[in-house]
Amino acid sequence: MKNLFLTAIIAVSFVNCSGNDDDSTPQQNNPVTTQYFHPPAWIQGSWKISGSNSAYFKFSSDDFILVTPYTSYKAILTQTAATGQTAKVNEQISDLYYEFTITTGGSNGQYKFKKISDTRIQWVGNTIPPVYLDKE
Repeated sequence: MKNLFLTAIIAVSFVNCSGNDDDSTPQQNNPVTTQYFHPPAWIQGSWKISGSNSAYFKFSSDDFILVTPYTSYKAILTQTAATGQTAKVNEQISDLYYEFTITTGGSNGQYKFKKISDTRIQWVGNTIPPVYLDKE
């Protein structure tokens, strides 16, 4: 009787452990969305060079835009990645600084901004005198 019971348990376990994982549900290949930019809240918005009347840079929650001529670096990175080339942003973020290096294909661009106040930042670079930007 024990042998019959043991044989029945072994048989049931093999039936329950079927290797057939046939899933007739079609799988969707959703495109992968990459967020390249993560600007801190203090820099998000439109910024104009002090003394000028038009915006120069715009930071959104996921993009860096040169306003004139209009250039969305998120769009450039997305297009570059779609061609199989390197597309990345290395960021350094703090309460006072936002700096990043954009790599698209074989080109690099580096930007660094320093918070002066809630309405003023400095575009840090090799320029003398320093370039200040005011929030619009």
